[in-house]
Amino acid sequence: MLVFFFALLALLLVALGALFLGRWFVVRLATKWCQRKLQVELKIGSFGFFEIQNVSLKFLQHQQTVEIDSLRISSKLLSHDLPHYVALCFGEVRIRTDLQRVSGLSAPFSQSTGVDQKELPLSPSLLKIFCQLFSIHVETINIMVLKVATSESLWHIQISGSSLLLDSDGKRLDCKMSLSKINSKVLKSGQLEDTCLAELSLTLNLCLEVGISSRQLKAITVGVWTHHAELHEGLFHSQLLSQGPNLVLTPVPCSEVTENLAEPTLPGLHLLQQLPEQVKVKMEGISVVLSMNSQKRHLNWTLKLLHFLYHRDEDQLPLRSFTANSDMAQMSIELLLEDGLLLSQSRQRIVCLNSLKASVQVTTIDLSASMVLNTCIIHYRHQEFSHWLNMLALETQGSSSPVFKQRKKSLEIHHLLPWDSIPSLWITST
Repeated sequence: MLVFFFALLALLLVALGALFLGRWFVVRLATKWCQRKLQVELKIGSFGFFEIQNVSLKFLQHQQTVEIDSLRISSKLLSHDLPHYVALCFGEVRIRTDLQRVSGLSAPFSQSTGVDQKELPLSPSLLKIFCQLFSIHVETINIMVLKVATSESLWHIQISGSSLLLDSDGKRLDCKMSLSKINSKVLKSGQLEDTCLAELSLTLNLCLEVGISSRQLKAITVGVWTHHAELHEGLFHSQLLSQGPNLVLTPVPCSEVTENLAEPTLPGLHLLQQLPEQVKVKMEGISVVLSMNSQKRHLNWTLKLLHFLYHRDEDQLPLRSFTANSDMAQMSIELLLEDGLLLSQSRQRIVCLNSLKASVQVTTIDLSASMVLNTCIIHYRHQEFSHWLNMLALETQGSSSPVFKQRKKSLEIHHLLPWDSIPSLWITST
């Protein structure tokens, strides 16, 4: 009996030793593979049966780090709230990056990598099984982006309660992402205290439909609730808005102008053709505040509902010869706005909108458009807007571009007009 007990104890010690040795070997292999293939330094604090803690990823070429407090595998048998049988659950995820270091990043599927974009890692049948079994859940994501507007600026994003669900029928892949709460702030460090340039908070649901064979985005659905944004005065004085491409006026030959007139194109038509075949955007409870702290002034814009629908049918016959050199596919566009209100800091109504519905329909034979406007009141007060016009004029004083000089001159002329004598404008349509 005693010999049997010692033999059992020895087997148990050997099994535990083999288990620890196997865990060490797996961690060592994963660390070497990440460093050699991905050029990422991987560190794992502790490795359990179904949980990994204190995971750190550091990109060697760029100043980017990803830290994960815990990573565990859960099942629907243990937690009935999970939508699928197996769930990959993350704890707190912290991401830190620097925009000045990210500019040199290359595309993940560039031609130099030698990766064929048409090759799928899983067959459609295995992908369908994988989507039905697994889901991903993240408790909290903290993202810090350095040097956004200036060298002393910081962009902080906090995402709470996010989940990712996949669904596939073998021909398409649906990706559903739910973000319970998003809080974002752009801060600028000062000598005395930090200054907030912009802040945003919302709840987001995002659904993407991708064709498996074509590897193209087919449809996108966006749902936003309790959207609140504040844009402060420092944002307009920062370099964030001036980092876009500069407008340079170049002389155009007369022959090119004649060709452009002979082949007219509508603005935004190319953008519509680049969108997926179906786009749905629904936003409820929108609030945007423009704040000028130096003058203690602000503008508050609220909107109860924004609904945008876009559908394009590539299989049907297009509208032939819409322009001189292109056709237009059959499509429908709808836009709905309800209960819009623009208030000044004295709670005076500047714009009051009951509802606005616009639609565009393109068929094989014609194009039709309609707009229904119900009770729109516009009351312009120059005393409320003069400070904002002056702020925009100060932004363009140092520019030597003729366009900005002409804009500044027009702003100066506006101050000479008797704006206070302009009456309100009521537009009512049923």
